[in-house]
Amino acid sequence: MKGYSQIFPYAWKARINSYDRLGDALEKAYAKLKTHAEAHDDLDATIQLSRLPDHVKFLTVLSNPPTSETVENAESIIQKIDNPQYGKPALTWNDILAEEPFEGQHWEGVYGLPPGSTVEGWETRSGGSTPSLSPWDSESDMDETQSSSGLSLVPETPFAPIAPQKTGESSAGAARDPLNAYRHRQDVEELQAKQYWRPEWRANTEIDRPFDIGDASSLAPSFHRVLSSRAVLNVDGPSREDYRSEEDVVREVLMGLQGRHNMMFTWVHSGPDAFSFIPSISAPRLLHLTAGAQASIISSFASLATTVVHLRKFTAAIFSKASSSSSTSLPHDPTQPAHLTRFHRRSTQTLEAFADALDTEFRTFDAWCAAQEEAICRARAGVYSRPLVVSLVSLEKGLKDAFGDTFSVLLSLVRAVVQKAQRTPDQVLEVWTLPDLPPRASPSAVTALLLDALLGAVQERLSMGDTVTARALARAFGASVEPVWEMIHRWMREGMPVRDSAAAPTEGGAFGAVPDEFFVEDNEMPMLNPDFWSDGFTLRDRRSGDGEADGRQTSIPLFLVHVADLVLATGKVTGLLRALGVSSLFDGDGSSEATLAGGQQWMSRWRSFKDLLDQAVMDPVSPEAPIASSESLSRVVYDELLPYSKQVHTLLTKVLIEDFDIWWHLNAIEDLFLMRRGDAVSHFIDILFARMDRRQPWNDFHFMNSAFQDVVALYPGRARWIDASLVRFSFPSRAPSQERNVAQTVRALDGLLIEYAVPFPLTYIFGPRTMRVYSSIFTLVLQIRRAKSVLEKILVRSGLVGGGKQMDAEMKVFYAVRGRLSWFVNTLLNFITTNVIHTQILKFHEAFREAKSMDEMIRLQNEHLDKLEGRCLLQRNTVALHRAIMSILDMSLHYTECFVSFAGDTTHDISRASLRLVSRRSRHRSRRLRKQRRDVIGFAQAPSLLHASDESSDSDEDEEGLDEESLAGRSGREPSFSLGASTTASFAEDGFLERLDKMSSELDALVRFVRRAVESLAAGTGEAAPAFGVFAFALEDWDR
Repeated sequence: MKGYSQIFPYAWKARINSYDRLGDALEKAYAKLKTHAEAHDDLDATIQLSRLPDHVKFLTVLSNPPTSETVENAESIIQKIDNPQYGKPALTWNDILAEEPFEGQHWEGVYGLPPGSTVEGWETRSGGSTPSLSPWDSESDMDETQSSSGLSLVPETPFAPIAPQKTGESSAGAARDPLNAYRHRQDVEELQAKQYWRPEWRANTEIDRPFDIGDASSLAPSFHRVLSSRAVLNVDGPSREDYRSEEDVVREVLMGLQGRHNMMFTWVHSGPDAFSFIPSISAPRLLHLTAGAQASIISSFASLATTVVHLRKFTAAIFSKASSSSSTSLPHDPTQPAHLTRFHRRSTQTLEAFADALDTEFRTFDAWCAAQEEAICRARAGVYSRPLVVSLVSLEKGLKDAFGDTFSVLLSLVRAVVQKAQRTPDQVLEVWTLPDLPPRASPSAVTALLLDALLGAVQERLSMGDTVTARALARAFGASVEPVWEMIHRWMREGMPVRDSAAAPTEGGAFGAVPDEFFVEDNEMPMLNPDFWSDGFTLRDRRSGDGEADGRQTSIPLFLVHVADLVLATGKVTGLLRALGVSSLFDGDGSSEATLAGGQQWMSRWRSFKDLLDQAVMDPVSPEAPIASSESLSRVVYDELLPYSKQVHTLLTKVLIEDFDIWWHLNAIEDLFLMRRGDAVSHFIDILFARMDRRQPWNDFHFMNSAFQDVVALYPGRARWIDASLVRFSFPSRAPSQERNVAQTVRALDGLLIEYAVPFPLTYIFGPRTMRVYSSIFTLVLQIRRAKSVLEKILVRSGLVGGGKQMDAEMKVFYAVRGRLSWFVNTLLNFITTNVIHTQILKFHEAFREAKSMDEMIRLQNEHLDKLEGRCLLQRNTVALHRAIMSILDMSLHYTECFVSFAGDTTHDISRASLRLVSRRSRHRSRRLRKQRRDVIGFAQAPSLLHASDESSDSDEDEEGLDEESLAGRSGREPSFSLGASTTASFAEDGFLERLDKMSSELDALVRFVRRAVESLAAGTGEAAPAFGVFAFALEDWDR
């Protein structure tokens, strides 16, 4: 070990001079030489182990300084040691003695061998008096006389040649030579003279000289001498000050800026300057600066060192938290709910990336400081190629030119982010405590705060013209965005995680749980939920909770606000396609039009955020760079993501049209709910009205669904227009007190619900709201047609009812009221079916056919529903208008009941007789019936499925009996009825003419109210104004 410690400094020196191979060669050559000497105990050897360092030192001095040839020789030595070539083994004494005729016991005592020894064991029976022939036994004796540091330094000049020793001269005397033992002391003293950091070191300067304006080095001692002369005891003077050269002070400042121990700064743990560097009170002085000037300059460097140390501690805390979190985190389980995995996640990736960007800046800063110190050392050694100015002022200027205000801006930025993240009114100075503080803001909000602060700082510095600081901040911003950018990449490539689908991607390729710092939030809804597409995955924090004026999303970085919806939609579409088993896009087989060109893997050309910024312009911090404004940066990001979004949306649209027949289901829904299929739907409605007329339960669940299936079966056509098994009619059950009589008000039809079961994933487009709105429109049209039906059943024929001219006059009044009611009902029905439903369906189909994505289809469908609901007067802003229309429709039912009460036994319902006349072939009619039907007022019922054609076999006597029953007197019925919410009277009290007069006046008032309301809607600036204008124009005929 002692020999190794002596040769080690030479190898170390070679490595310092960047000759690593030479240092390796020295160490390996010494180890090889020592091993060879120990293993081959040659009796003729003259080299002792204790002299090996001297021999190696001699060889080293001869080759010092190393030349290219020396380096080549070192390389060849290493090659020979690492790759030895074994030759023929040399002949040894053991081999000679092992051969004949020397083998055996007859050699005992011959050739000076001890008596009794043999070939096999003579070497083990030495008497001990014979001295050892090994040269290694004297190694320890030699080393005791030499200093432990005698060979620790390389001399500047080679050793003088040593005369060869005479035979028999003791080597111990040469080892105890004083010149050989202490010749390194001069080198040690020369090196110690250069160690200015030692306490006993003093500069070789004259500090007692008087002040000379031409000699700057006389300034500080002179000032100190003048100030010390005023002291009370005059004990302080320039002689007590510790002066250093400025290049040495600059080196100490450089070491202090790198966070290492130095003579100029002192770290304070308490007091007003706690956790900061201050100028050391024992710091050496400069001859050419006064104490105040030097303190001012050193304070600026101390402030910069404090800033750098705070950022270093912040970076170390983030890294420590990340390593501890990752070591204790559990493996990810894709089936585990997202909210349970948040407890084991590591720290925010964006903060870690930001800390890594800071560490990169620190390494650049340390390399710059090391380069400055190296330049000073090389200039002192005289190997610097150009003149070098070393001063504190030049150092400060160099720092400003190289780094600007980078570290101060970064520290202020970090403190602002920590303050907002912790929601504290005071600024947090100990920023390195952030990982240990309890979180008071979501990780996504902290990420958005950090990225927004970095982007704002870059733009602010660019506006100020500080390109140096802006460039460093831009590098930090680009590195910090990379985790979020990679999350966007994974979200768009893998799609949303699906937990309840067998076709979901595996754990290796799935996006997994959505990270908390990503601006997309997983609400953990099942995929088959109709609201999954709109509420399953949403953007975090739609509105800011701290009262910001702009009200934008706090969890979305500013430059990603305009692309957040695009990213969200693309990930959802990708996940849906994977769940549906559509693999043509992701496998890159080229079979789909949406696949990438050349059959490449999905999103294989994704670029990093740094490449995205660098490709935009040549200089990333120029005024034309995208980072100079948030709008430009958003545009660059949007243009980068848009092609991928278009591909998946186009593919999903094609799948919905071709594989899921969206147009067939849309037409079926419109044919049923909006009554576009007039023949079949009218047939079904006639069945319902027939049940209502006979006072039978029309809203029975089984009756409505079976009747509809029977109607669909009667109209097969070439292609089935609807699948009856997908349709279900239902009506909510109500308490007896809330039941409404369908014969008295059309409001009894409210609540009718029709459901159409569309296949997945069309449930996202035609969801529950679609069925509710369509059902309300179906109910409105059904109510209008109910009023129209009861009015059209009344047939007025003159001369039948007795009473003379007075009765004819009353019949004219009935006829006039019926005509006015029929006119309004027909006008309203024509407006709803033609100007609203038909017109809007044509516009909707045209826009829906041009839709490029499912989100656009959903948007168009919702807009279509809003327009239909608004123009059918079913929204909140038209409640009063809708109530007035319902009153008019109710008036039609009350009018019919009033007419029945007035007609009495002259009222005749010929609907069933008419149906029988159509189906019956017999022409037999009684004379009395033909006379009564000549002038009759009654009801004409439309054909219904409830009256089968087998009734044609009934006899004439049955028909005559039914007719007699239908003509029975009904003058005893005097039901009370209400035309509005305020009037209630009986026919007996007011009489029929008075009641008709009130009905006519209320009808006129209601129609005029409706006309005024419609005119106000037509006068608006909305899209529905022209449609209401048509209705208002039609209502103008009311006064004509």
